[in-house]
Amino acid sequence: MITNFTDTIILIITTLTLSLILDWLVRPWVQRWADTRNAIVIEAITIAIGGQCTFWALILLIRLVGNQFFAPSLIEAWQPTLDVAGSIAIAVFIVRLITNLVDSYLRHQQIGNISLIQNLLRGLSALAIGGTLLISYGFPLSPVLTVIASSSLGLTLALREPLANFFAGVQIIVSNRVRPGDYIRLASGEEGFVTDIRWSDTYLRQLANNIIIIPNAQMISQIVTNFSRPEPELAVLVDGMVGTDTDLHRIESIVLEVAREVLTTTTGGVSTFEPLIRFNGIDAFGIRFTVVLRGQSFTDQFLLRHELIKRLYTRFHAEGIAPPIQRVR
Repeated sequence: MITNFTDTIILIITTLTLSLILDWLVRPWVQRWADTRNAIVIEAITIAIGGQCTFWALILLIRLVGNQFFAPSLIEAWQPTLDVAGSIAIAVFIVRLITNLVDSYLRHQQIGNISLIQNLLRGLSALAIGGTLLISYGFPLSPVLTVIASSSLGLTLALREPLANFFAGVQIIVSNRVRPGDYIRLASGEEGFVTDIRWSDTYLRQLANNIIIIPNAQMISQIVTNFSRPEPELAVLVDGMVGTDTDLHRIESIVLEVAREVLTTTTGGVSTFEPLIRFNGIDAFGIRFTVVLRGQSFTDQFLLRHELIKRLYTRFHAEGIAPPIQRVR
């Protein structure tokens, strides 16, 4: 034990200063460093130890120099509380480490936020910390477990639909059918970007910026078209028509030239893709054709269609070709 009062004050100031530097300066710097280098484990550890350095520094100081400020009987009376606080701190660190590992992985994989996973981990952490407290105070867990087991059947019947949606949400995540950021369309017609998967619902954001809330059980039971899998790129089809007296070889050459220009100069176009044109029908109005472009994502198709139709119309007019009747599929 340190008995000199001056040495005690120096020790307290030095210890607290070092702990605060570690918590507020060193730890954030290491976290940013790990984030830029995709070091998921190091990043999760640095987030999880937030506040731990200062806490353990205080515990250490109480053990080393507490007798100089408090009566021994008071320190002895506080000892069980300090032990419980230490146990809780360790439990919180472990839970935060696991939670942050999952969060860091999802973020670096560009999967986005999944509330179901976070809430599940928070619930497990609450059980872990609560169990730690009960065990630390010598509270018997057997009666609690007996009550939970005896009431589980009734709770299952009462919470049948919420539990069905919860396990459906778990199935959605485990099966990796959809994930936040994917653009999907359900068989019932709803479509949009997946923004979150929660306890009971999946949230979709429409292109009009409206939110659609779909029960997880319905997500499992319906046919889902995922436009972001296996890759976000997709074919963009644009239909058109020219007169029956038009030189089709010339039309093909002009359309492909304009399509290449659109892909290389329009945001969202795949510039390395070689566009295609296919004549696919003839009737009294003219000869129908389809142009195949490629967009980087689902929403890019609208601008690509817009640009192709506009530039084809201008080019046909400049070439003296009768304007085609365009329709977008």
